[in-house]
Amino acid sequence: MGDPTRIQWTRFRSAGPEIGTPDPERWASLGFPSPPPERPWIFGVVVTSANGVVAWRRRDGRDDPVRAILGDATRLDRIADRRLMRYLRTIGDVGIGAQTVREQPTLILTPQEPADERAPELYAFRVARGLPHHPRNIIYSVYGRVPPEHPMLTTPGLSPIIVTTPAGRAELARRGIRDAAVIVETLLEPAGLQRAHARLRTEHGVRYLACEGGQTVLTALRAARLLDEMFVTTTDVVVDRAAHEGVLVTFDFMAEGATLVTEGRLEPSGVYTFKRWRFGGTAGSTRWWRSRE
Repeated sequence: MGDPTRIQWTRFRSAGPEIGTPDPERWASLGFPSPPPERPWIFGVVVTSANGVVAWRRRDGRDDPVRAILGDATRLDRIADRRLMRYLRTIGDVGIGAQTVREQPTLILTPQEPADERAPELYAFRVARGLPHHPRNIIYSVYGRVPPEHPMLTTPGLSPIIVTTPAGRAELARRGIRDAAVIVETLLEPAGLQRAHARLRTEHGVRYLACEGGQTVLTALRAARLLDEMFVTTTDVVVDRAAHEGVLVTFDFMAEGATLVTEGRLEPSGVYTFKRWRFGGTAGSTRWWRSRE
């Protein structure tokens, strides 16, 4: 019998040439197209409740929306979701918004986080494909409110890149953040966000970028016609939206004109669904950055 956390995928469309797998017992190989010549191929990675909630405004440090939405950490479905995210971190580089960085003070965007099971095969899989050991950790921050002591900035071997604005660059300097690479553009405008990603490609060689949110960042990327697809894990947890403030939901993929490329679950008794939605060339909602980043 194979690994019970291996997701069984049903493919409805070709996703592109398969890149292989670090361990066929745990991960099915996924396919990706060649990136556009002028920017990275960008795919979002999120987890959502059964009723579409991805986050809310935290009441305190213990009020963690992602943990609440995922449920019991020992469930096979949750282990499968974590392993899928780690596999997706082997594809290229990884990005995240500054709000998430502030809320998760131990987060490192790498295939094996400090508390994870050992996974040397994930790093070997990256290196065999000509990638550096760690993905570059890309932080989106309009206002430069990045904690200088955060491990994404201080861990040896990581190569952080902060994408910010002129005001954000000044705040980074005020905070003494000087070792990270910085890309400065007018991120509040779609054209500025597009230029920032063109520079990620030309100046840093970023070809594939897994964006792990939050939803504010993903919405901005979608509005700028930069978000190519989404990997969405839907759990069986139903969130009482009335019990929280600042509730955020994921995209309405059908309304956005997205195509369901693949769908997976654990067999025989998985309850999470794992879907891969690919967007067309039309821009999404024009809702834009919030002050939180």
